[in-house]
Amino acid sequence: MCGHHLLHGAHSYPDDHRRAEAPTVYAPPAAATRPCPQCHAPLQEDFVFCPRCGAEVLTACPACHRAVRADWTHCAYCGADLLAEKANASAHSQH
Repeated sequence: MCGHHLLHGAHSYPDDHRRAEAPTVYAPPAAATRPCPQCHAPLQEDFVFCPRCGAEVLTACPACHRAVRADWTHCAYCGADLLAEKANASAHSQH
């Protein structure tokens, strides 16, 4: 390659079969979905409430409102004692 190609790029010739590769476009993976048990709208796996009908589809931490599993004793996100929160909630509902 001669020096003037540095200024304006290489020449392209009709018989040059090299192709410029298309730029890679990043697409985030599709969020996993499941149906709402009440209205059957598609829900992301981490949704606590259905945005269509408002049904509670997962248990939410009472302190930070993130999704928690039923077998957890403490919230993995904020550390709240879920057993104490459940006891407080049931004590308030009995009065």
